[in-house]
Parts: sequence; C-alpha cells; structure tokens
Amino acid sequence: MREPKEIPLIECFDCGESFSEARAALGYNLCLACGEKAARQARASWCIAPAGHKQGYTLHTDKSALRGLNKTAQ
Repeated sequence: MREPKEIPLIECFDCGESFSEARAALGYNLCLACGEKAARQARASWCIAPAGHKQGYTLHTDKSALRGLNKTAQ
C-alpha cells in the first residue's frame, strides 16, 4: 500500500490558517473562509441597474455612475 502524499500548506494572509498549495498555485492568497468573506464584501458594493431608457440592466461598481442614472431623484 502506498503512503499518502503530504500536501504542502500555505498560510492565509488574513487569518494565518493553512490552506493547500494547489489553491495558492491558482493565485489565491486567502483561505476559503477569508476568501468568501472578501468576495461578499466586494459584491456588496455592486449594483445592477438599468443604464438608461430602453436599455438592459448593467453592473455598476462606481457609485458616481449611479448618481447620474435617475435624474428625477436629484
């Protein structure tokens, strides 16, 4: 029977917990829990709104762009 291969672990930049080298090879520097928390914070600042009359909904990440969309609310 073969011995299980040890997976080298990398430390999370946020909390210091260890995560797999395979995840680090994909470019992640956060563990799953901290990565999820960071993603939720980033998505909280997004807004999907119509860009104008007869246009589809568009993802807006800049708050100043949203101010010009609803000209009647000013």
